[in-house]
Amino acid sequence: MKIATLLPSATEIICSLGLSSQLVGTSHECDHPDNIAHLPKLTSSSIHSQGKSREIHDSVENLIQNTLSVYDLNLDLLRTLKPDLIITQDICDVCAVPLPQVEEACKKVLGPGIQIITLQPKRLQDIWDDMQKVAEMTDRQEAFHNFKSDVDRRIQAIRDRIASSEAPKKRILTIEWMDPVMVGGMWVPDMIEMVAGEYLLASPGQHAMTADQEQLRSIDPDVVVVKPCGFKLDQTVRDFGTLKEAIPWEQWEIFRTDNIFLVDGNAYFNRPGPRIIDSLEMLAFCAHPERFRDFGELYNQKIIRLDPGLKLRKPA
Repeated sequence: MKIATLLPSATEIICSLGLSSQLVGTSHECDHPDNIAHLPKLTSSSIHSQGKSREIHDSVENLIQNTLSVYDLNLDLLRTLKPDLIITQDICDVCAVPLPQVEEACKKVLGPGIQIITLQPKRLQDIWDDMQKVAEMTDRQEAFHNFKSDVDRRIQAIRDRIASSEAPKKRILTIEWMDPVMVGGMWVPDMIEMVAGEYLLASPGQHAMTADQEQLRSIDPDVVVVKPCGFKLDQTVRDFGTLKEAIPWEQWEIFRTDNIFLVDGNAYFNRPGPRIIDSLEMLAFCAHPERFRDFGELYNQKIIRLDPGLKLRKPA
């Protein structure tokens, strides 16, 4: 079976199931694991992804208002590769090539025999269900069972450690975009509850909401995790000045603490694939640094903990 993936989480799912040798093409954003870097890129983006938060947001809004796709799909390459299976998504037109665009492309250049798997995760359990669906379609059920057993073990270990410490419940705010300020939803509230947290300004299973000044002043978080969708950690650091101005930090007690964290939202929290379990361990550290110091050390290149007053510190 020749497989093409049109988003990073799909590529990681395929590789976690031991099918990387059957990949023939990926999206331009697929960057993990390293052994897929040489594969042809089936997609490209109309957005300058290295710009500032507001510039990227305005560019996306302009494309959508003009009924244009954020992404292009290379039909000539698709025709050449002739995959038997394509994995795409149907939850966000800004995250990857929209499903209707994929279906139309397949009809044009591949014919009726092509199989399409559509990933539609909204809650944490949906991510595991999507992985299981891919495993069943590719006859890799045992690989999924082994993966899920490890996930369950790691989740239970977090729960046991929190329960044994009688850790107080933390009010946790996750920032998914910096200008405008957007608060993470979808599967993130489920993750927050798993680490004995209370999610703020978020709704489980719902897309990120834009938070205005009044809403931000109405809360008082114990922990803030900044994880912009599509931003690697260095890009978040470069654009963090935008968020300093957008949030009434000094009205929050957290401004005088070191409980504000910048994390790699591109590879982890906003990528609904195998590494979402790593994201949960990172979140456990952010919520309870004294209880999960080992996670802080394990992911020290993926987390930056700010000193009081929003001053940058070395990686956690």
